[in-house]
Amino acid sequence: MMDEETDGTRNGEGPLTKRTLIVAVVAVAVVALILAMWQVVQIILLVFASILFALFLRWLSGFVTRNTPLPMGWSLMVVTLALLGAGVLILVLYGPSIADGFYQLYRELPGALDRLRNDLGQYAWGPAVLDSLARVSGALTDPDQLSKIAGVFSTAIGAVGSLFIVFVLGLYFAADPRTYIDGTAHLFPEERRGRVWEAFNRLAQALRWWLIGRLAAMLAVGVMTGVGLAVMGVPFAFILGLVAAILDFIPNIGPLIAAVPAIMVGLSKSGWTALYVAILYLVIQALEGYLITPYIQQRVVSLPPAMLLIAQLVMGAGFGILGLLLAPALMVIAMVLVQMLYMRDVLGQTVDLPK
Repeated sequence: MMDEETDGTRNGEGPLTKRTLIVAVVAVAVVALILAMWQVVQIILLVFASILFALFLRWLSGFVTRNTPLPMGWSLMVVTLALLGAGVLILVLYGPSIADGFYQLYRELPGALDRLRNDLGQYAWGPAVLDSLARVSGALTDPDQLSKIAGVFSTAIGAVGSLFIVFVLGLYFAADPRTYIDGTAHLFPEERRGRVWEAFNRLAQALRWWLIGRLAAMLAVGVMTGVGLAVMGVPFAFILGLVAAILDFIPNIGPLIAAVPAIMVGLSKSGWTALYVAILYLVIQALEGYLITPYIQQRVVSLPPAMLLIAQLVMGAGFGILGLLLAPALMVIAMVLVQMLYMRDVLGQTVDLPK
């Protein structure tokens, strides 16, 4: 009797164990597939960044070709060497000063926080804000948080490798774009290839003007920020202007991040200085949002601000800093394709495509 029960239990456990193993294997396979897809998306984003860099190189090379007797290939070589030489020259001449400025800025921020605590302690609502600051400070000094911060260095090393990949792939794409465009077009039926080539041309024009626009806006924001801070006597005006210029590549979110260290440095002098710094950043962003960017967008597809912010949040949450950086350019592609392939071809509407 006992043997029969034991055999029955074994017979009952056998299929259950097999089903459990099958479910476990399927779950592991699904997780592995998701991780692999995430890695593939990261690679695709790097390739897309390389394409943007190639468009920038082709634009500069075209400018050289139109104004000199050099052909496109030699112009590309001249532009590449000029960019590399300019980068090396900046690092040699100003690299130590810039690094020292960032270090001094890093040392000044704690003093600015102490001054902020003293100023806020004079008001009735100050203790609540100070408690929040204390919680943030405690979180930053937590060992787990410090280990995460230490991970930034490995991320920085990975970023250097990613920049190298973008640079090399961008050179290949810029040197011979027709090979890659034709190769992609030949994946489609012959009667559709003309539309594919047209789509590539429209997208290239839109992305080129969007990239030029972002670079022009970054330059304008950096100069206005640096000059404005210098006039107000704020320390590290050049460094803060450089930070504002770099972070302005990320619309909506970048300027907010750039304003934080500037306001903190302003607090190291006085509360009024911090207020003037905040006003300066608001005025500069208003000028960019209402004058610079609209003027540039006359040549490219206009991006709805709400949709752009949603795309940034989604891409940033899903793919980190790379997704956040490339979200606006991906939105440009989406808007051009919607206008070209749906609004014009399906609905028959008249649309103004980039030329």
